[in-house]
Amino acid sequence: MKDMDMVYAIYQYGSFSKAADELYIGQSSLSMAIQRIENELGMPLFDRKHHPIQLTAAGKAYIQYYHKVKPAEENMLAYIRDLNELKTGVFTIGGTHYLLSYILQNAICRFAEAFPGIDLQIVEAQSSAFRDLLADCKIDLCLMCQVDDPGLQSIGHAFYDDLFLAVPKACVEECQLPSNYLTDEDIRSGGFAAYDHYFQTEYLEKLAFLQLTPGNNLHARSEMIFQQLEHRPAKVIPIQQFATAYHLASAGLGCTLTSAHLIQGMKKDHLVFYTLPSSLMRRDFHFVTRKDAYISKAVRTFCKLFPELEP
Repeated sequence: MKDMDMVYAIYQYGSFSKAADELYIGQSSLSMAIQRIENELGMPLFDRKHHPIQLTAAGKAYIQYYHKVKPAEENMLAYIRDLNELKTGVFTIGGTHYLLSYILQNAICRFAEAFPGIDLQIVEAQSSAFRDLLADCKIDLCLMCQVDDPGLQSIGHAFYDDLFLAVPKACVEECQLPSNYLTDEDIRSGGFAAYDHYFQTEYLEKLAFLQLTPGNNLHARSEMIFQQLEHRPAKVIPIQQFATAYHLASAGLGCTLTSAHLIQGMKKDHLVFYTLPSSLMRRDFHFVTRKDAYISKAVRTFCKLFPELEP
């Protein structure tokens, strides 16, 4: 599979130099290897006249075959590694900055401590990238709250993520917002009824909103929430990271959607919180793998180590 991985890397990055960097080999060595493969096949795989490099008809057929045999190879390796009872092997988990920093970190550390012989690898990416990372066998497992791709499967519920509208305290008086807000202490203690703290949605039109950029689950989710509520913020400020939006909201830049986990983990005295009348304010995260994946002992063990986070 090494030859196929080299061909795929060039296809993926559209460049011999970038592929060589990714594969940790010299560009000249990669070029010689591809030339050898093309000589064996009797035809070129890449049209080198274009930038980025394009596949020839033979190259397209090669990549199609790669997508069929790569998962089979990964399944074989995972099955064989299971015979070693987690003493050696490789386990790769994918996550967003939020999930890796605030949700998964304890389980990752416990797994690494319990199974030091496993090469534990972590891939940080936007949620929109996980489908391709799983399909390309770049990760074994990730957490997703929407498993609507026929090539993916949920292997179990992970946790619920309750969302709140975080609003700078200064905006409450300036914009004459309703006083039925929650404090971070209220959310930590729990026991409140969400409907008692609904935000009057017409007030959204008075506020700036820190919205995650496209590619993040919360971008599409916030758009659907605004559509449901039939009100939109007066201004949208794009932000790439979930935690960054939370910090900037606390600094007074605008309101944003945040989670109970962030609120409980980082006290912000300059924020208050409201609920919104939408079922989309609760995210149901699942452990997700490829549909055709062999579920290894490493994957199953990690899922068992993951703490119960439901409120």
